Amino acid sequence: MDYLTAPLSSLSLLAVMYSFYILANLSRRYGEVIKMPPYYRGLYAAMGLTAVSFVSHLIRDSVIVAPDRAPDLLNRDWFYLCAYYLPLAVAVVLGIGIAWRYWSWILKEQQE
Repeated sequence: MDYLTAPLSSLSLLAVMYSFYILANLSRRYGEVIKMPPYYRGLYAAMGLTAVSFVSHLIRDSVIVAPDRAPDLLNRDWFYLCAYYLPLAVAVVLGIGIAWRYWSWILKEQQE
């Protein structure tokens, strides 16, 4: 990562959080109409996990800017794995699963 692209990649995580928010609101409204259980709440959990990834990414950006002033823990690869990649992967899988649960009927309608 370099000094220029690090803040821009943080913005992409905010865009993912916003798309989860929009999808949660649309799924909530659709679920109320068809009386579906509130699975959309999982999208809010996905937003929270993405927020954890966002914060850890900002921390990692500060380590890139000043590596000599950062604690040794923040320079470890496993920290970045546990704090960034795993929450983001769980959030994406959760979001895709819930979106499929609500919106898979569109593909079925298109095939007929």
